[in-house]
Amino acid sequence: MSMMLFATCGNITYTRVAALLAIVLLIPGVAIAQERQIAEIKIVGNERILNEAILAAVALKPGMAFSEQAVQEAKQAIESMGYFQPGVTVGTESVESGVRLVFNLAENPVVKEVKITGNTVVETEKLLSLMRTSVGNVLNTNTLLQQDVRAIENYYEDQGYAAYVTEEIGIDPETGALNIPITEIRIEAMRITGNKKTKDYVILREMQQKPGDVYNVKALFNDVQRVYDLGMFELEGAVPYKTETGSDLGKVAITIPVKERKTGEVSVGFGYSSRQRLVGQARLSETNFRGRGQTVNLLWEQSGTRGSSYEAGFFEPWLDSKHTSLGVNLYNKLIFRFSSGVFGTSGSTVNDYDERRKGGSTTISRPFGRANRGFLTLRSESVTTNIENADLALGIISQDATVTSGTTRFTNDTRDSQLDPFGGSYNSYAVELGKARFEGDSSTFSKYSLDFRRYFSKGGPRRELNEKRQRLAVRLMGGSLSGTVPFFEQYFIGGAETLRGFREDRFWGRNLFLASAEYRFPVAQSLTGVVFADYGDAWGAPEQFQKKPVPDTNPDGTIMKDAGGNVIYKRDTLGNLIMTDLIDDFPQHTGFSPNLGYGIGIRVQTPLGPLRLDYGFSSEGSRAHFSIGHAF
Repeated sequence: MSMMLFATCGNITYTRVAALLAIVLLIPGVAIAQERQIAEIKIVGNERILNEAILAAVALKPGMAFSEQAVQEAKQAIESMGYFQPGVTVGTESVESGVRLVFNLAENPVVKEVKITGNTVVETEKLLSLMRTSVGNVLNTNTLLQQDVRAIENYYEDQGYAAYVTEEIGIDPETGALNIPITEIRIEAMRITGNKKTKDYVILREMQQKPGDVYNVKALFNDVQRVYDLGMFELEGAVPYKTETGSDLGKVAITIPVKERKTGEVSVGFGYSSRQRLVGQARLSETNFRGRGQTVNLLWEQSGTRGSSYEAGFFEPWLDSKHTSLGVNLYNKLIFRFSSGVFGTSGSTVNDYDERRKGGSTTISRPFGRANRGFLTLRSESVTTNIENADLALGIISQDATVTSGTTRFTNDTRDSQLDPFGGSYNSYAVELGKARFEGDSSTFSKYSLDFRRYFSKGGPRRELNEKRQRLAVRLMGGSLSGTVPFFEQYFIGGAETLRGFREDRFWGRNLFLASAEYRFPVAQSLTGVVFADYGDAWGAPEQFQKKPVPDTNPDGTIMKDAGGNVIYKRDTLGNLIMTDLIDDFPQHTGFSPNLGYGIGIRVQTPLGPLRLDYGFSSEGSRAHFSIGHAF
């Protein structure tokens, strides 16, 4: 009985063990069937693109495990190479050692020609140089669409233009011609709003961007800057224009809103000028006459007992469509030289020399290109000098004369603003040829002048019309004259416009040199601070104005006078006999002897322009200078 039970239990145990062994042996077979290997990779359809390059992209190798995911990833990798047309197919074949993969490709055509169309403001050669796609190679759509198109559009944007490559870009498979059509955004319309007095054409003529032109944001900004440089409008907001989509793709409409400021002035009162000093004044001026941008001014001034001054002027900025301008000035005015300034700390006996100038001038100018302009000025005037202080030996500068001259001037102006530049330069070259009649004789003369200015600021030229920023302005001036001229036709330097820290016209002569620098920084919305330095000289004055030792010919050895009783020689503190300056406080010199003036100042923005107050220091004391507008 016991044996049978054992035998039964034994049969049951054997059966279970056999089943377990069968399961164990079956599982590896299933796993092996599921993990088939890649036996071979075959590329079909490529002609120029090497198999090695394609296999490197797919990252599959024989011996690797086969999976549908890996095949799909390989297919995407081939398509992303950009050399093949969309729709790469993959076939699989079972072979004894695994699976053979067959990639069926359609290679892009070879580029035989690149045709860029629609470009008018950028040369085709420049656009081709930006592209990586080249003739003779298989078209790579990735390079073309992702790099070349982006490079073309970015270049347009860098130049300020708006343009895009259209969806019609493509290659003709039969001819191999790659067509790249470009649409340049053009100005459909320009509108002016807010102007009640000013004619639309007065604003639009200042703009180089016209309807039909390719829209350029940089050029438009410069155009609007020129409009505000006219001084007829108040600036409101950072963006002084608006753009809207035009009636069709590739078109834009521009609106320029303006706010007119008061351009007419009628004033009666007292004024101060470094040349005229304290004067009674009546002024009538209009810088937007009849809303046409013309300037008309009338001025009457009464300077104490020295007489009245009259001036009348007219300026037409656009005489014709070529932007020819015309300026005419007539005057009978009194000019004081050697003024001590507003708050001068050093005195002088020379305050009674003036020039009565009667005459007029006419200037006509025309642009040559966007930055260049030529000027021709004709001047004719009679000058009568007056010296009231009989104690001074000033006879040499009391020279009445009549002067007629013609001046040719050429300028190159790349400043971002004429009123307050942040960047750019201004260069002026002038030649004046004239004839002077004085002291019963006549003589010819010529003057040669240079004026170079540069403006620097961190960030380059202004990007907004009302932005405030630190900047540096530098100027170099030079001049030389030949021939015989009356005293007042020499070069003068000193005072508010040239060598600050010295009184007006402190140095004079036949030659001039001046170097100036200003560091300008914003203080408040309408207030700018300035630190400045001026370094220069005018030299080559006649010998009568120069101190020099002379032989002791005076019998008493102290003082010598001329026939008119004027002091010619006297002893200095060391006992040397020297020639007395004909203007005692203003010794001059033959050679170049530069002088330094430096100081601080403020600029207050007003409807008339920036008011300027500078306080300068020099070897001859300190003094304040008051004027309108920047010195340069």
